Amino acid sequence: MNKGEPTPQAFDRLLRWLDPDRDKAGARYEKIRHRLIRIFACKGCHDAEDLADHALDVVLAKTDWLIDNYDGNPELYFYAVAKKIFLEQLKKKPPPTPPPPPDKTEIERHFTCLEQCLQRELTRPEQDLVLRYFENERQERIRLRKQLADELGISLNALRIRICHLLARLRPCIQKCLRQS
Repeated sequence: MNKGEPTPQAFDRLLRWLDPDRDKAGARYEKIRHRLIRIFACKGCHDAEDLADHALDVVLAKTDWLIDNYDGNPELYFYAVAKKIFLEQLKKKPPPTPPPPPDKTEIERHFTCLEQCLQRELTRPEQDLVLRYFENERQERIRLRKQLADELGISLNALRIRICHLLARLRPCIQKCLRQS
């Protein structure tokens, strides 16, 4: 696998390593991610989600090797990677102060790139799915996501995985657009 964004094929191999049943694998992946976030947060890391995603990316990059060579509970491998990442964080200097909130023109620029990339990279039904997935706040968002999964006839975890794949397609376009504008 090349550096940068993980491919859908690599992500599929990782899910198959976690469980042959895709829905169970998706649920296990989400459970691992949430547990990694909690581990980093409990250790006082202000960027727990980023660190958890970094740990997941490290494991994702080694999936082919793991499938052939690792014998044991996959979750333990994720946690060992997280531990090493945390130890690396301890060696670093204190975290920088967070950047100031973006100004209105910066927000507009991001919004414009998002709109362009949604139209360029996704079909109309995919665009609608992504936009509906991120609608509303808190409890209403949870209810809406369950409703979306029901409408599509898939589990909530399968919906999350589908959104993850769509966002992986959008991310390079958005990054390119932001660099050019």
